[in-house]
Amino acid sequence: MEFLSLKDHVYNFIAEQIRLGKLNSNEKVNEQDICQQLNISRTPVREALIQLAADGFLDSAPRRGFRVKPLTKEEGKDIYRILAPLDALAAELALENLTEEDLNSMDDLTELMSFHINRFQFDEYFDLQERFHETYIEKSNNETLIDTINRLQRRFIRQGLDVGENKDLQNLLIETNRQHSHITDLFREKKIDELKDYLINTHWEYHFSEIGHTATDI
Repeated sequence: MEFLSLKDHVYNFIAEQIRLGKLNSNEKVNEQDICQQLNISRTPVREALIQLAADGFLDSAPRRGFRVKPLTKEEGKDIYRILAPLDALAAELALENLTEEDLNSMDDLTELMSFHINRFQFDEYFDLQERFHETYIEKSNNETLIDTINRLQRRFIRQGLDVGENKDLQNLLIETNRQHSHITDLFREKKIDELKDYLINTHWEYHFSEIGHTATDI
């Protein structure tokens, strides 16, 4: 198991707060609040903030502190272009490691996503979507690949996705979830070339062109 320093724990905590929209674009990060929430000293918090700024999560300015860096549509598009082939690579590496139990779990997650989509519960949907993809990404057994995908995914801010009874978003997610079902079918059939092509040129392309930009409109 990889050992995480205190700075790394703080880094992951703040990055997750950004990803979930609990820290909003252009919002100042309150160092004292972080210290109190995690019950730690200021030094590892400051070190984590400096690293987050270097990694593009935060902007910093002398005497003004650290603020959450907005993600532009173009930056979001660039990240999706990197994530798509990495996700396809993870699928290829995972193909022989996935068990029937894993595939059944992906089926169950797809059904749960449908349940929440129908009830306009979009935050719940996105939590389940992450679990769906994590099922096979984790089975790639490539820690460098897994870490790279996780770091890129953290750049997307979820704020604004839970927007009440948004019919347009609901319809988009219905189509995305249909794609999840097809992805699981391709895993079962072990059609790796078709699966990789589908992930890159259909699933990820659709996700950005129809949905992914939402995460950047903040």
